[in-house]
Amino acid sequence: MKDFTTVLSDFFPGGRLLLKEPLAKYTSLRLGGPADYFLKVRGGDELQKAVSQAHLYKIPLFILGGGTNVLFNDEGFPGLVIKNEMSDIKLIGLKGESLKDGKTGTAINTVYLEVDSGVGVNRLVRYSLDQGLSGLEYFLGQPGTVGGAVWINAHNMDKKRFFGEIVVAATLFNIEKGINKVAQDYFRFGYDKSNLQKTGEIVLSAVCSFRRGNKEKLWKIARETLEYRSRTQPSGYFSAGCIFRNIKKSEAMRLATPQFTLSAGFLIESVGLKGKTIGGASFSPTHANFIVHKGQAKSLDVLKLIDLAREKVFAKYHLRLETEIRIVN
Repeated sequence: MKDFTTVLSDFFPGGRLLLKEPLAKYTSLRLGGPADYFLKVRGGDELQKAVSQAHLYKIPLFILGGGTNVLFNDEGFPGLVIKNEMSDIKLIGLKGESLKDGKTGTAINTVYLEVDSGVGVNRLVRYSLDQGLSGLEYFLGQPGTVGGAVWINAHNMDKKRFFGEIVVAATLFNIEKGINKVAQDYFRFGYDKSNLQKTGEIVLSAVCSFRRGNKEKLWKIARETLEYRSRTQPSGYFSAGCIFRNIKKSEAMRLATPQFTLSAGFLIESVGLKGKTIGGASFSPTHANFIVHKGQAKSLDVLKLIDLAREKVFAKYHLRLETEIRIVN
């Protein structure tokens, strides 16, 4: 039997399989040691083939999208990291209503796009806005990929908008089930949650529903959203976005937070950690739920800050903060 390196190199010739590839350059935090094996895939067939071989050889596996909301440790990943670069956006359906008041024909008001899981969320936002399609105008500037957005049910909490709201169906894959086409209710979307976090299935593509809208008005909303993000989130640093999930409403009421805010950033700031530095990493002085650095940090520094925040918040409020980022050990 051939070894794993030989098999994957045969399936993906031309030097596509990389060994001991540093992961830092593929994540927004710019942290993380090397992956034993690293492979970029451009289609669903390639992804299925690589996953199947990893399973056959019992090689640990991680699917990497845009590299946001993820932290690899300094030692790296002892297995195969597959970078998802599937990139198709296809129009697959239209829905309309019959015109009234003596007019004939049908007015198209709903558009369905099938989007590969490797497509960047920001690319999809801009594509939909340029077509005058409403549904993601509050997500301009959002990092990550469609696959990751489905996995975590990406959101704009200021506007109470969730990515899962526009997902009507998806094509999934795992070794046990193979290809599985599912409807929206399969995901059981919640705040920062989807059923995929339990099943471990991989998103190949998602069908997203958009409403026809006014292109200029949609772009205006999107630009205002982006400006708000720029004002309230740190810039000029490496970060993974928000580190912790916001707390539940019941917890905010128990703690009597100001205006019953659910903000994890408020709790971190309230225990004196805003701006706190360990090694080369800090809780941002702009937004305490961001850990930032300028290139001198290690993953261990970030993990120490996470542990410190959990300890101090629990000591003061008897509440355990949950991470929003995915820590890959």
